[in-house]
Amino acid sequence: MSITADVHRLLRLRQDHAAWTLLRADSAPAVLALLGRHFDHGTRRLPAPELFARLDSDLQTMRDEGLDFPRTGQAYCTEWVRSGYLLRRAAAGTREETLEPTEGAFAAMAFVAGFTSQASSATESRLTTLSTQLQALARDSDPRAETRLAALLAERSSIDQQIAAVESGVFPVLDGERAVERSAEILALASEVPADFARVRAELEELNRDLRARILDDDGDRGDTLGDVFRGVDLIGDSDAGRSFSAFYDMILDPARSSQIDEWIDAVLQRPFASQLTNDQKRRFRALLTEMETAGSEVHSTMTSLSRSLRHFVQSRHYEEHRRLQRLLRSAQQSAVAVATRRRPYDLLDLDLVRVGMSIESVAALRLHNPADNLVTEPVRTHDPGTVDLDELRKLVRESEIDMDELSDNVAATLRAHGRATIGDVLREYPATQGLASAVGLMVLATHHGHAIDGTEDIHWISGAGVSRRATIRRHLFDPAADEFTTRPAFAPTGSST
Repeated sequence: MSITADVHRLLRLRQDHAAWTLLRADSAPAVLALLGRHFDHGTRRLPAPELFARLDSDLQTMRDEGLDFPRTGQAYCTEWVRSGYLLRRAAAGTREETLEPTEGAFAAMAFVAGFTSQASSATESRLTTLSTQLQALARDSDPRAETRLAALLAERSSIDQQIAAVESGVFPVLDGERAVERSAEILALASEVPADFARVRAELEELNRDLRARILDDDGDRGDTLGDVFRGVDLIGDSDAGRSFSAFYDMILDPARSSQIDEWIDAVLQRPFASQLTNDQKRRFRALLTEMETAGSEVHSTMTSLSRSLRHFVQSRHYEEHRRLQRLLRSAQQSAVAVATRRRPYDLLDLDLVRVGMSIESVAALRLHNPADNLVTEPVRTHDPGTVDLDELRKLVRESEIDMDELSDNVAATLRAHGRATIGDVLREYPATQGLASAVGLMVLATHHGHAIDGTEDIHWISGAGVSRRATIRRHLFDPAADEFTTRPAFAPTGSST
């Protein structure tokens, strides 16, 4: 591949790949910190409401530290789904959605984690893993019987020497520091499994889309892809990603292998060096097999569902309707290209087009209509008309509302008598008939139809329980020219002390 092709390939990756887009984003530190906090150590998927609540708590903590994050956790999750950092799925058996990082988000988190990882890239355990895997690859890929036999004999000789050493009681035991280092290396490899599963699932979904596109593009009913599906070939399961995952899935579901892994984990945690492991490392060891089985089951379910959906798409002949729609769309596009040389998009046409639209809503937002909600179950009762007592009606209103008309009359009367008035002046002339409500009403009037002046004043009123109350408030001077007071009739207001 030429250097120019490499440059263009990387340019496309920078533009389209979610990992690169996330790393280039201004909000990358916050996004990676939040996703890494809640999707780590085997956690691959969370119910959407639970993730929203967790993010709201984290965002409030960051706001308290002076960081600017004005939106809610749900709003940020919606943005991250659009950006390709999170994947929204419907939880099986419930109406609740789940959220999980995409392959790109896992890749970005792993990339950044490499900057701060305390483990050296040249540790003994990593070199041992590399050499073991290299030896196995060289042996298992060797087609020559003589060299392969020689390698197996050498391994048997080495194993015989180790057996003799153990029988004699003189054999090396991995010390604490090196054992802890190897444990960390194992957990580091295990932490990459969620990203691997996300990658496999993304490959399977991409393969499903590609197969459907090929079915629609195949001419006639005897296209290669279409014919394979009709013959019962599992194109998704037989793909490279499908075969690789199936081999892994069969291995972790093997009872003998699973039991062996559990025994190894129990043995490791009972060793003396296990006391140097953190509680989190011990927890991850115990959950190692369970997390791989759970994640593997989810990917296997996805692969099976895609295979069944593809077969149903073909066998139900739904693809024929999709082909017809595709031909209509392409025909319309070709006609538009031909017309574009003669007419411009904004030219007026002598055509009346009927626009057909529909609103798209979440299923969770729909509510079933219950006709019984509109039924009146109680019999209609008829009451004889009576006479309304206006004074009693006014008392009922005053129990729930501040009588602003009475207060305005009191202020107007005080202004006419003295030329100026504060809240304290009005209350001395006309006591608060509604207690605290009268004082609050006067403060509202002073704010709207007056202005604050220097100093404070004490005001008094009698509460509903008959207790004398006092408050110190800022002085406000009512405006004698305000329409609220000049239009009031000149008579003694209610509650007048004169």
